[in-house]
Parts: sequence; structure tokens; C-alpha cells
Amino acid sequence: MTEDLFEQIRLLSLEIRSLVKQGVKEGVEERIEHRNALLEQWFQGITQLIQLTNEQQTFLEDLLREEQALVAELQQEQSGLAQVARNKKKASMYQQH
Repeated sequence: MTEDLFEQIRLLSLEIRSLVKQGVKEGVEERIEHRNALLEQWFQGITQLIQLTNEQQTFLEDLLREEQALVAELQQEQSGLAQVARNKKKASMYQQH
């Protein structure tokens, strides 16, 4: 949508420029107003895309932090389980002697 709209704006701007250079006055003001309305639409669309992108980035950053915290918890649990296993092994070695 924004690419088509941008292309319309670009072509209309080129037409306006050409008419102004030729000294044509009739219909130029209407074209400028129409082009400005299209520009406003285009900028609104771009703004929405940027906001969506920011929301996506925030979501992904939050998700990454949560996953990092979960990984840290898992590592801590694994470390604790490994320590328990080592202690059991040492205890069984002492019991054998």
C-alpha cells in the first residue's frame, strides 16, 4: 500500500513540477492539495509501521529477557543436581571403604 501511494505522490509531484515550470496555473492548486492529502495518508501509514515495529521490538526484547532468566534457572538447577550427584557418589565411596 505505502509503495503504491508513494508512487502516486512521486508522479503527482513530477506533474506539478512540470506544470509549474511550463507556467500553467489552472488545476495546479487542486493537484497540490490532492498530493498533500496523499502525503498525509502516506506519513500516517509509515508512522503505524514504525510503531508496529517498535511494539515488535519491545515484545521480542521482553521475550528474550524471560528466556534468559529461564535458562539461568535451568543452569542453576542443573548445577544443583550435579552437586547432589557428586555428593551421592562421594557418600557411596565412603560407605564402601
